[in-house]
Amino acid sequence: MLIKLNEALKSIDRIAQVLHSKGIIAIPTDTIYGLAVDGTDVMAVEKLVNVKRREDKPFTFFMKKSVIEKFAVVTKKKIIDFFVPGPLTIILRRRSSVDLPLVAEKIGIRIPHHDFVLKLLDGYGDPLAVTSANISGKPHLASPYDIVEHLTGVDLVVDGGVLYSEPSTVLDLTMTPPVLMRKGVVPILAIEKVYGRKVRLGTLLKFNVLFVCSGNTCRSPMAEGIFRTLVNRRYCEVQSAGTIAMGGLMAAHYAKQVVSEYGGSIDHHRTKPLDRELIDWADLILAMEYKHYETIMEMDREAAVKTFLLMEYRRKTKYTEVPDPVGRDLAAYQRAAIKMMPTLKNVARDIEERFRRTHR
Repeated sequence: MLIKLNEALKSIDRIAQVLHSKGIIAIPTDTIYGLAVDGTDVMAVEKLVNVKRREDKPFTFFMKKSVIEKFAVVTKKKIIDFFVPGPLTIILRRRSSVDLPLVAEKIGIRIPHHDFVLKLLDGYGDPLAVTSANISGKPHLASPYDIVEHLTGVDLVVDGGVLYSEPSTVLDLTMTPPVLMRKGVVPILAIEKVYGRKVRLGTLLKFNVLFVCSGNTCRSPMAEGIFRTLVNRRYCEVQSAGTIAMGGLMAAHYAKQVVSEYGGSIDHHRTKPLDRELIDWADLILAMEYKHYETIMEMDREAAVKTFLLMEYRRKTKYTEVPDPVGRDLAAYQRAAIKMMPTLKNVARDIEERFRRTHR
């Protein structure tokens, strides 16, 4: 059964009845579509496991914010108050008095910032066990019609339009500092800004750094090449791009020479233009000049929290730029590298700190 969103908002009781009857519903959220069942009903959760075709691992629970403390031991309340409701899944320690299907010591909780979901949670009362709308291991289904076509066993689909988004960010708050378990809509640096210190990244994650200049032949590939010598590629990925770059060109000869002086190589570098996909990929963006920063903001204003002028990173100075050595002699390229080097070392140390052993 497919029901339009505006009708669903008027039919909460009808949708709740499907849930009470152990049914599975597909619902839009502030990120992607989710499959939901009554989270307190063992048989309903088992049905969801079968539709999802995955092992018996716990689902995320949607619930009213006012009842979180009933089901979990709340910690890092500052983060919860700021990001919930929103595209952040928080992992908390389950209260010993609570028994939920597939839940062991920890419980994942999420409250999407979506009018329909908030109204449903308020009207239904009990928490919902929710997972992404897809077969385990397959891409998320962005369209309600795709859900109807490809997922058998779903009793009702709420049509909220086509949803293209990253999933929610997953953050384990049972650890100090918190541990990021999955990247998503909420950037790492946004969480750290609220928390007031660095978070840790899970062992399967990498921290992505993007350097940006104009043509992507001199400064940004130099920064990329030198930075690769300072970080462990097991936990850090590095790219560079240009705001006015033509794709496929080689790095400047002197840029290659300078990077080799630092023990790196950009011999295989090929220029690429800055785009939205690269901005989304990056956890930290470092621009050479303010005009590059402005271009990034024009492309994605929400990237502000993770975008800095390279020379401003962790400094009190403002608008300090790396001069463009293009068309000049080797000494100009060497001076640019020398100017960048202290910041590159600081960034490398900060990233390494996010991967040190987490403590309770």
